[in-house]
Amino acid sequence: MNSLKISYLRAVEFKEIKMNNPEEYGSNSRFLVTELTDFDGNSSEKLQDDPLKGSEIHQGAGESKQSSSVELDMDQIAIKSGLPPVHLPRESCSADAENLLRTIGRMPSGDEPWVPIGTVGPLLILGHFNPASDDTWGIPDYLCVKVVISKLSYMTIFEDLQSRLDFKPLSAISPLEDILPPPASAEPISILNWFINNYPLTDSEKDKWNALVIENEGIEVMSPTDYKGLPRHYGVAFFYLLNGKPCFNPDDAPNQTAFSDQLLEKHVVYPMYEGDGVLYLLCENEKVYGFEDEWLSDGHEGVEIIPILADGDSIRSAIARSRGRGVQKQDIIESGELYYSEDQNLLEIDPVDIADLNPSNPNTAPEDVLKWILFRAISSRGSDLHVEKYFNTARFRARIDGSLKVIHSCSEEQLPRFIALFKNYSNMGHQHQDLQDARFGLKIGQKRIDVRVSAVPCRKENQKLTMRFLDKQDGIKELSELNMSERQLGIVNSTMKRDQGLVLVTGPTGSGKTTTLYAFINSINEDHMNIHTIEDPIEYEIEGINQTQTDEFHGINFATGLRALLRADPDVILVGESRDEETATAAINSALTGHLVLTTLHANDSLRAVSRLISMGVEPYLLADALALSQAQRLVKRLCGYCKRPVPASRKLQEFFYKNGLIKSPMEDPVFASSGCDECNGTGYLGRVALMEMCPVNANIAEMIASGTPMAEMRKEAAKDGVLSLYQEGMLQVMAGNTTMEEISRLAHFGIMS
Repeated sequence: MNSLKISYLRAVEFKEIKMNNPEEYGSNSRFLVTELTDFDGNSSEKLQDDPLKGSEIHQGAGESKQSSSVELDMDQIAIKSGLPPVHLPRESCSADAENLLRTIGRMPSGDEPWVPIGTVGPLLILGHFNPASDDTWGIPDYLCVKVVISKLSYMTIFEDLQSRLDFKPLSAISPLEDILPPPASAEPISILNWFINNYPLTDSEKDKWNALVIENEGIEVMSPTDYKGLPRHYGVAFFYLLNGKPCFNPDDAPNQTAFSDQLLEKHVVYPMYEGDGVLYLLCENEKVYGFEDEWLSDGHEGVEIIPILADGDSIRSAIARSRGRGVQKQDIIESGELYYSEDQNLLEIDPVDIADLNPSNPNTAPEDVLKWILFRAISSRGSDLHVEKYFNTARFRARIDGSLKVIHSCSEEQLPRFIALFKNYSNMGHQHQDLQDARFGLKIGQKRIDVRVSAVPCRKENQKLTMRFLDKQDGIKELSELNMSERQLGIVNSTMKRDQGLVLVTGPTGSGKTTTLYAFINSINEDHMNIHTIEDPIEYEIEGINQTQTDEFHGINFATGLRALLRADPDVILVGESRDEETATAAINSALTGHLVLTTLHANDSLRAVSRLISMGVEPYLLADALALSQAQRLVKRLCGYCKRPVPASRKLQEFFYKNGLIKSPMEDPVFASSGCDECNGTGYLGRVALMEMCPVNANIAEMIASGTPMAEMRKEAAKDGVLSLYQEGMLQVMAGNTTMEEISRLAHFGIMS
């Protein structure tokens, strides 16, 4: 059997060559010559006129992938130019790509510039059907990741981008046009220093990167994962700047159907492009021999593999996005079989078996229907699942991006069976009238999810089950991922450097309070810090942080646990929730005795948290001395980055922004409206964005709290300090193109901070 041949593409130089068919590529005949290096280290310049020859990638038993004429042309262009090809999953540039283009680019000099597709950290991914084009919007080549795309994709994206630039043209000069490239013999740490000194960063961003330079002093970088503490994609980007290894962002790769999810997850790889006898493979480590061996051992023919480096977490996200569409791997779970691991509270689901299952077929086993429901809810980005009786049916609803959506219904006679199965998985009793809480683990492929189950009795001996899904791999966010403004990021960074004080995060259930607090404490998770939490339950496990679960049976609640933690010499304490006077008072006393304490509270806005604590029995003078930061937050639907479209801001809308103190002159930028596409299931929204009303407690506000000043006066004082209400924060997100006025209209009752 032929072995897979793995080639590493590296740009070496531009040369003038004569093409056999120059009309395919335009009058300019400059192409990138590449160096192909095989396993033995032999290298040669390679610029072929014909596409690669070799075995085709099989999608199933005896079924080969046939390339269309468009794909064949892309294969040829890719080989001749040395650039990887890709079929894009959308027909517009991503929001990140547009923002980066506006930050480091300028107006193009020609009629057919490269079009922005996505980003790899600070690098801009550019696509073109004609690699001879040299117009990169004034951005140096070493900050561009170039790929080959079809002419149709190019024209569609370029037309969409032109419509956006009509509203707000780019600058005539790029801020990076005259900078010096990274040194040719760069060391890993010098790349970081070059980035800090040359890239357009704010002062707070430079401070953050300077700290990362110290953390990465003396490291040896053999792969992107060797860098320490970098934001997602930046390790790949710096590795590209260091040695020119090709890279890409898996978010911009199409859904795949040729490989099993299990194979991809095991080796952390993802197909970027499948051509005629060649596979461009996204990988976090270019040594993909294990993938090669397993692919061949399954009976497939060899293809030439070209590794393209990518962020590992993003590769896993891409696999999850296309889950169930890949070919079936026969040695996984047999269809229809419910499988448990040694941990009897872990339910394992094979996405290949479940993806094509028909839950409405009366011959489908209830166990398989249940697995399909769980798989459907999670693959649709559901955060919760509701199981309940509705008239004469059993209804299953998932909360997707904050709204409940029916994903399945069946006859009410089947409801007791489903409830019994869920209770079995979570080791619940089968009493109808008991309030019960439990949990079980769910494993879909390599993805591990904790499921918290709550059973509530209803009328006529019915029960309702509610499940909350907690993704262990996706729960911990960086501060940069929380969509905070520069002002807010500065407030958080300065607050988390304090040696004592109380930090409150308020909001209703499901508003992201725990995610925010985890990001806060994870930002200071360092060797010299002793961080301890008391939670109910522990939602996400964080290495380096001591986490304690409340246990009423053994007498551990928030108040008693907090008092016990004080004897463990903590620097920072996170209390899951201040539910009563005892816990709130203990948290404030801890904040006054040399500890930074973070906790959550149910209150409508940041300043009403003050009155809520006082009503719980906390002394105002103690609260005034302890409180460092009070933050309220809500989650609103985020516009789909694949299909949102720019529209001019109407006069009425601009007047509204003006009256609320957000603009002082007419807007040049457009706002965005929802459209609907396959990626967002036609809704126009994809994911959610956090709105944060962040009120640092200065001396004036502290004095007002101690003296019992009315809420209206405190709001005026907060407004002087730059605090915006949740409604105003929502308007800023509308102006930034992240959501719509329709979505934030339910926050109108918060008014403005004045």
